[in-house]
Amino acid sequence: MGVARLSLKRSTTGLWKARKEIPEAIRESYGKREEKTSWPAHLTQEQALAGYLAWRAKIETDIDLHKQRLAGTVRLTRQQAKALAGEWYREQVSADWEDALKPLDGWGEPDWQATRENLFAEEYDTETGEVRHLAGPELIGARDELLASREMCVTDDSAAMLLNELGELYLALFDRLQRRATGDHGVDPVLIALPAPDVTIPTPAQATPSRAPKVPKAAVSITDLFERYGKSGSANLRTVSKWRPQVCNFVEHLGHDDATRVTRGDLNRWVEALVARGLAKKTITDSYVPAVRVALGIAFEDELIPANPATGLKVRAPKAIETRDKDHSNEAAETILRATLAPSHGAVSERHKLARRWVPWICAYTGARVGEITQMRAMDIRDEDGVWVFRITPEAGSTKDSKARSVPIHSHLIEQGVLGLAKAGDPTPLFHDVPEGGGSKVNPLPKQRASKLAEWVRGLGVTTPQPNHGWRHRFKTVARSVGIPAEERDAIQGHVPRNEGEKYGKQPLATLRAAVEKLPRYNVGLGTTHASEASPAA
Repeated sequence: MGVARLSLKRSTTGLWKARKEIPEAIRESYGKREEKTSWPAHLTQEQALAGYLAWRAKIETDIDLHKQRLAGTVRLTRQQAKALAGEWYREQVSADWEDALKPLDGWGEPDWQATRENLFAEEYDTETGEVRHLAGPELIGARDELLASREMCVTDDSAAMLLNELGELYLALFDRLQRRATGDHGVDPVLIALPAPDVTIPTPAQATPSRAPKVPKAAVSITDLFERYGKSGSANLRTVSKWRPQVCNFVEHLGHDDATRVTRGDLNRWVEALVARGLAKKTITDSYVPAVRVALGIAFEDELIPANPATGLKVRAPKAIETRDKDHSNEAAETILRATLAPSHGAVSERHKLARRWVPWICAYTGARVGEITQMRAMDIRDEDGVWVFRITPEAGSTKDSKARSVPIHSHLIEQGVLGLAKAGDPTPLFHDVPEGGGSKVNPLPKQRASKLAEWVRGLGVTTPQPNHGWRHRFKTVARSVGIPAEERDAIQGHVPRNEGEKYGKQPLATLRAAVEKLPRYNVGLGTTHASEASPAA
């Protein structure tokens, strides 16, 4: 039954035969009305079906590619993205970078680790308290130059996929340069393993539309498209709630709600208007543009519009001026930690007091996101294989990439009595009350508690740009100063691995505990706190 539905049939001579009709819209560029083939009669049904499925998959990929060419936008396969990134790597290897980056007299060796880290940037969401690792300007620029050199316009998912592949190879390039700088001119294993050039990647001539695509006459609501995105589960409720006003802003700017009438010029003028309002480039790039892009992307996927005009949209605006460091200074850190020891005044609940007392200290010694700590439960402080840890887990709330991790507890926290908060098997939140009816998913109580902590820190006179997130930046600074390796720093803080190799295996808890213990103690005149003093209110 499945064979008949898949258009694979036995002929009168016993051969297995198949056909696939080519859609009328692309027959001219495809060159055929249909594809036909056959397999020997001696094959079993299962063998013939396996061959048929592989054959049909290739043809459907070709059909999809022709549709994209007509629209002027190309969707790359994973293999094509790898091959394109491989071409970039070959070009870099042949560009004599080794000579250009040789140590100069009096300057010493380049800072290879800092150079690698400059490829990536951190994005902090002041509303969610979350940080994402994103490709930095240098890496994005390399991808855009690569596509521009081939006059290619690709879909959003293709651009992201290519950025991923380039990130891996960019790190490999720095490894190669570092080896060459130390006199190692051996075989480059990455260069040998690169895939062969992919001839199926469209050339500029192929990617140019042969004729104008037909635009649907029926209106397609941009607002409805975004609401479909919100209901799809592709993004959490907080993101949808945050982006919805941006879509409304775009529709208001256009003066209509029809995706079929949106042009690239409309988007450019909208961005210019946002810049003129004084919005930061990062805000426009990370909030306004993505909200509209996903809505128009759904219209493109549904073939309601010939192309997504927001693909590759550039935001040209002044760079943000940074006059203060992102991490807490020694003075700021001591001010906050000293304040945690003072009595809390005013209408502050017991768990709020507990949050003021412990959350800054825990963040100082773990570099965790404040939201990961304010959502922690009594059962999340526990002994694992003889090591006391903070268990940061999506079971308690939001975590980066929905992944759990265990962070060893610094001995200074243990001496202060933090283990008095632990209670095996108890899911009671430590730093906020249990919400009635589950609480708000858009603005959950751990997030509200984090915001209140930030207000409290501001009231202490601390001027760090992001008072909660300042601990996360400070942790990196301190960890580097005491020689904690990058992999261990990242494992403790939950940062994504820098390359494919670092994704394998895990960091042993004993190793991470030794790393955490390298962190110097914060001496703010603190005596040892007894466990009974640390216990949360019932």
